[in-house]
Amino acid sequence: MRPLFRREHVPELEECLYEARKQLRRYWAGTLACLPDSKTRNNRWNNSQTQYDLDCQRILYDCLSKISIRVTIYSEENTSAVTYGDIGDFYLLIDPLDGTHNAVLGFPAYTSSVALYHEGAYVFGWVYDFSRDLVYTAALGEGAYLQSSIIVKRLQTRKVNRMEDMRISFHRPKEDREKVIIEKLIWIASKVRVYSCSSLEICLIAAGVLDAFIDIDTPGHERSCDIAAAELILREAGGALFDRTGHSRLPLPPSPASLSDNGTLIALSSAKLIRLFL
Repeated sequence: MRPLFRREHVPELEECLYEARKQLRRYWAGTLACLPDSKTRNNRWNNSQTQYDLDCQRILYDCLSKISIRVTIYSEENTSAVTYGDIGDFYLLIDPLDGTHNAVLGFPAYTSSVALYHEGAYVFGWVYDFSRDLVYTAALGEGAYLQSSIIVKRLQTRKVNRMEDMRISFHRPKEDREKVIIEKLIWIASKVRVYSCSSLEICLIAAGVLDAFIDIDTPGHERSCDIAAAELILREAGGALFDRTGHSRLPLPPSPASLSDNGTLIALSSAKLIRLFL
């Protein structure tokens, strides 16, 4: 894999992340790809931090520590910011392992994501799909791409106009009112898929695999650290993010607040589709 973008300092960050991708892939092969031990599996999930999360964070920190630009990193798995480098004023918002419960259960849908923030905007997004060894990337104004070890492909969302033609994914709601809404969508949509990994599901919309990902449970489960990188990738591919009221859902800048701002989310392959959902 090689750097794709021209924006200042982004190619150096890409180089660090492609080294991280190699190490994360080795970690996947030696640890995450192994099916869980049924004798020790915990049947109750409490969203707790796991050793998997910490190991993936360590890999990312080790690779990012070699960067020359000054980056302040906010991570879902760390209560305090970490700073590396000494040139410039850049910020990273990372989720070392999105879909931890999937990883614990041995279900192959989990990612690692990194979003670069500079001068008031997210300018680069990177999402790594462990099990398929695929990297989704985007730079502001330069498009979104899918990379594997042998190909580079420009991403573009599908263009559909009817619910009946849509492929949707969703976060399972708990309240009766939201259950009724999701049940209607299930029977209207062309296809339904559930991955329980929001960053991956958003990237699959960017790739034209899905058309929508929906989390309308109150107050919602999606934090800025979950969606920042994927949001830029989707936007550069032609899609858009909204909350359940139809307002644009934009991730917060890297900060402690961006690690806990749970909210609803409707991710779509086209902004005009929000009218159908509302």
